[in-house]
Amino acid sequence: MKRSTLLGAVAAAAVGAPASAAAAIRSVTVLGVPTDGAKAILYAEKAGLFRKRGIDAQISAVGSGAAIFAAVLGGSADFGSGSLFPVFSAYSRGLPLRIVAPASLYTTSHPDSMVIVAKDGPIQTPRDLNGKIVGVDFVTDVSVTALRAWLDQHGGDGKSLRPIELKQTEQVAALDAGRIDATVVKPPYLTVAMESGKCRVLGTPLDAIAPRFLLSCWVATADFIAKNPAVVNGFAAALNEAARWTNAHEAATLDMVASFSGQDPAVLARGIRSTSAETVALSDFQRPLDFAVKYGILDHGFDLSGLLAPSVTLSRPVSG
Repeated sequence: MKRSTLLGAVAAAAVGAPASAAAAIRSVTVLGVPTDGAKAILYAEKAGLFRKRGIDAQISAVGSGAAIFAAVLGGSADFGSGSLFPVFSAYSRGLPLRIVAPASLYTTSHPDSMVIVAKDGPIQTPRDLNGKIVGVDFVTDVSVTALRAWLDQHGGDGKSLRPIELKQTEQVAALDAGRIDATVVKPPYLTVAMESGKCRVLGTPLDAIAPRFLLSCWVATADFIAKNPAVVNGFAAALNEAARWTNAHEAATLDMVASFSGQDPAVLARGIRSTSAETVALSDFQRPLDFAVKYGILDHGFDLSGLLAPSVTLSRPVSG
């Protein structure tokens, strides 16, 4: 073979190989809420866990789960994350959102949402909240319902609470100024509040839902799941692998989470980190569903089997 012919063949192969490899990679659009709960998907992308399963995950931050779910339903995103309760609501109304993978767990031994009050103020027990003003992100948020239920469970009157909407950046300042009596906060705002020396934790209202339950999840549409089973299964498998690593190496995820969320990595490091879901039991879905029906978030229950995509692998029930 002539040298020129050989070089031409080598060049053609060199050009053709990447094109062939690229064809085997499926690009997907992924939207996540910019919180610590995104650390598993950020690590999965950085460590190549998606790519080794033939997925190119294009990850972007969007400020709310509601906006993310709307994008997934509208077809401008393939996968999205958000709180579990809006997914329940969407499914109960016939919308084709399905859970493809768990995201974050809530456990009473590692709570990352707390109700705080002024350190030297008059509120000393849960029942002291009766009739008081509470600052929250949204008055319709599940944290408000959980706080009402938690107050009822501790001898108070949950219906008497007066929630008002405030931005997270405003809540601690409003508490300090006496404009509100309590607020439900998460890191990093919880960290900042406690380090100020002016606040005190009154309790963990999400305990009213269950001692352990799925707090957030990853979703896709039923149509996307049916047409792309290998992609969905690979996406879920990568997240599962990432969850195990990020729970064991939280400190190594600080910079990636800080960059994605805009948080100060030093404040993030001093706060409570979220728990990535490595395994989930049916009870992790059923308990919050039962709570939603009991407290009027949903007007009826449903069979969870229709909501969970085949990519969701359930473990044995967890006690507690």
